[in-house]
Amino acid sequence: MNREEKNQITRRKILDSAIEEFSEHGPEAASINTICQNGGISKGIIYHYFESKNRLYLACLEECFQALTDDLKRNIGSRTGSDLPDLYFQTRQIFFEHHPAYARIFCHVMLFPTDPLRTEIQKIRKNYDDLNDLYLHRILEQKPLRSDLSEDEILRSFHCLQDFLNAKIAAQTENNPDIEHHEEESRRMVDIFLYGILERK
Repeated sequence: MNREEKNQITRRKILDSAIEEFSEHGPEAASINTICQNGGISKGIIYHYFESKNRLYLACLEECFQALTDDLKRNIGSRTGSDLPDLYFQTRQIFFEHHPAYARIFCHVMLFPTDPLRTEIQKIRKNYDDLNDLYLHRILEQKPLRSDLSEDEILRSFHCLQDFLNAKIAAQTENNPDIEHHEEESRRMVDIFLYGILERK
């Protein structure tokens, strides 16, 4: 085994232990000592690969969002049509069921983004956020839009609604996110946003 392979194995060992710890406790309460203990890793080794706990958390976050984005792309592809919202949430649900630690990390960062890391988190989320905007665009192009609304205005309103929903859930959960509740509320929000609140006859 060469040096590069050993480095990859060590880095993977650190990330696996860190993902579990961050998923259970969030970035603030997570403990480097616990990551060391559970992974059988020395603190010196962790800081050799990651200069701080924040850098280690961001690496875990990047892995989570990359895996989710890749899974959505793989399972949804170029699909369009009215069933796209259902397919999107079904795909996300299955992914989270298979990766519960990722689910907890995802839910925590959506509800309780760490202020000092906000800029770095936005960069990590960019591909995922852009993919969501692409899916919304595909849905919108299937139906005529109101003449007084542009797609850019709709996207801005959708982002504001997402932020409002996450703030509302965060206030209710007191730093203990529930991924099932978050997904249920997100699905309902998208349905109301796209199809309105008035019964059509």
